[in-house]
Amino acid sequence: MAESERYRRLPKVELHLHAAGSVRPATMREFVLADGAPMALADAYAPASIGEGLPAYLARFGAWDATVTTPERIARVIAELAEDLAADGVAYAEVRLRPPSDDDGRWHALMEAAAETARARTAPAIRFLAVMLRGWSTERAEREARRAAAWAGRGVVALDVAGDEALGGLETLAPAARIARAAGLEIAAHAGESAGPASVREAIARLAPDRIAHGVASAADPALISELRDRGLHLEMAVRSNVQTGAVEAPERHPFPRLLRQGVSVGLSTDNRTISGTTVSDEYELAAGALGLSWEELARATRLAAEASFGEAEARRRLIERVREAWRTAPSC
Repeated sequence: MAESERYRRLPKVELHLHAAGSVRPATMREFVLADGAPMALADAYAPASIGEGLPAYLARFGAWDATVTTPERIARVIAELAEDLAADGVAYAEVRLRPPSDDDGRWHALMEAAAETARARTAPAIRFLAVMLRGWSTERAEREARRAAAWAGRGVVALDVAGDEALGGLETLAPAARIARAAGLEIAAHAGESAGPASVREAIARLAPDRIAHGVASAADPALISELRDRGLHLEMAVRSNVQTGAVEAPERHPFPRLLRQGVSVGLSTDNRTISGTTVSDEYELAAGALGLSWEELARATRLAAEASFGEAEARRRLIERVREAWRTAPSC
């Protein structure tokens, strides 16, 4: 049995997955053709190249903003994504969703279509993270936080900060994080991907996040590693994506194994299934091969991801138990 197939048969947890970068290529091409939009959008919506950098990587998302603009389309995207995750053995996924609309009514209609589609699925369980972007004004970020807050307890579990760290700090976004927190949402933040350890420290200081997306730069700061470990702050890591954006030079240079072995809570995700051209099972295979993680270490990382999941406490307890038992009883060789 191929290594990726062995991992595909086991329950996995994906905490870092952007819907905007995970549309099936054929579906995106269909949307672009139907709209008469430039085919360059569909052509760019393809796996990134190694080391192309974060700006080039993010530019590939243009097709999402241009075409996934109706409830019917976003429902289709989420339904197909759920099918793909189920086929990959993902038991639970938290999907970052940024409905591409500035209109409040349309934004809520798009979120409703996504949430209803996810609720109709028996597997995998899917929850959503709303997204605000670096570079937004305080007013714009607060508006997104209020939108997300309206969906607390109805499918949205957190508010995330995403975007290139070069676009600016988090001072303007901190009030929005407080609005989301007051509504019962958790907070996640992209940091330490295209900037150094100071980016992670700023996220901790300004947002008090429950999880950090990427955080690869943390490995360069021993004191920060200790702080992450002491706080139990989970890092959602994606090896292929980090190589494509240039956050790390090569898979074998990724700090995931070192952080895990130093007691930091880390888990494996894809970031973007289509734009990174990967699956969670592929990431596990890469971690075992290029990074040299043992079966026991992969099982531990899976449990850590389950423990770091957002949402209902009882559902999290069941997920942790399912993951623990499945990996404990599966043959390791």
